[in-house]
Amino acid sequence: MASKQRSKWIPAVAVPVIVGVIALGGGLTANAQADLPDRTAEEVLALSAGHHDTSFSGTVEASFALGLPQLPTGQGPERGGSEGSSAGGIVPEGLAEAFSLLSGTHEARVFADGADRLRVQVFDGTDERNVVRNGQEVWAYDSAERRAAQVILPEGPDGAGRGHGMAHAPEGDMTPERLAEKALAGLDPTTEVTVGEDTRVAGRDAYTLRLDPRTPDTLVEDVTLAVDAATGAPLSVRIRAVGQEDPAISVAYTSYSTETPDAGLFEFTPPAGAEVERARPDVGMWPGAHRSGPHGSGPHAGDRHPAGGDSVLGSGWDAVAVIPAEKVPAGLTDSPLLDQYAIDSAAGRVLSTPLATVLLADDGRVLAGPVPLERLLDVASSG
Repeated sequence: MASKQRSKWIPAVAVPVIVGVIALGGGLTANAQADLPDRTAEEVLALSAGHHDTSFSGTVEASFALGLPQLPTGQGPERGGSEGSSAGGIVPEGLAEAFSLLSGTHEARVFADGADRLRVQVFDGTDERNVVRNGQEVWAYDSAERRAAQVILPEGPDGAGRGHGMAHAPEGDMTPERLAEKALAGLDPTTEVTVGEDTRVAGRDAYTLRLDPRTPDTLVEDVTLAVDAATGAPLSVRIRAVGQEDPAISVAYTSYSTETPDAGLFEFTPPAGAEVERARPDVGMWPGAHRSGPHGSGPHAGDRHPAGGDSVLGSGWDAVAVIPAEKVPAGLTDSPLLDQYAIDSAAGRVLSTPLATVLLADDGRVLAGPVPLERLLDVASSG
């Protein structure tokens, strides 16, 4: 039972921490330079902020160099294997899938029509994962597993579904729009914003915005965005880690069209024989992700206490998510994966990537953020 709890909960930490807290933004994949009218950083920010409810489609290339281990899939009791059948012990299926998605290079197709219609298709050989939103209804489907999950978003004041509906499906974050939204939300004095050289991305002229953290207590070196000069749409996002020249995360359109996609792309019916789950909008929706773990957090969340008792300490690039011991599922700290990939510290076991650090404290709490271990230790010692 403990291993099953782990497999349902771990993606709730892995995806929001790595894609949410880590994905403060990203960079620039330029294929040529452009010559645009000069704009200040404030003007480019306003141009991007004015990009709402547009219709478009495009192909996205996402590359991740986070140093995550390659976990075997199709192993362990939940995938038809046996206890200890995978290297290092049981590999929770959700964790293996999340690590696979956040490693290497992936290609996706994105279709959008206004604020409440979106489809993201992520390809993996002959298999694909789909996240489809049509109004209040959101579906996630994994063709390899033949599993689908559906969530109905709560109705907003305008009658449409409240929220973007992709918060707990990692594929929904694999677009420049979502990463740029995280990067630009709540920019404050902790960030220096400058305009770089004009560029071209996916055949379109774009302005370049660079975001530099003003705090030393972060693993983020800088963030670069390409903003479409005509529409304000984010065309590429890249994030560099401290001490590294190449980006740790790079997401960019390789093709982009402003034509309205066919309405049929936003209709989804699970294929015959597919396993269908009904998920709650407050706990996540990826197939198999009926979990009760922590929600995602953004880089500018500030000190807050979301439902469930979790908290985010800090309000900038050094924000730290803290999950109280009573919210950590039984057996998580006994996972064989920790013995294989974690290192010991003065306050507990540590998992780290170029853009994030996770501390499983000796007192049972879990702390995570885009920060050095020293920052987590300071937060842990302060209670």
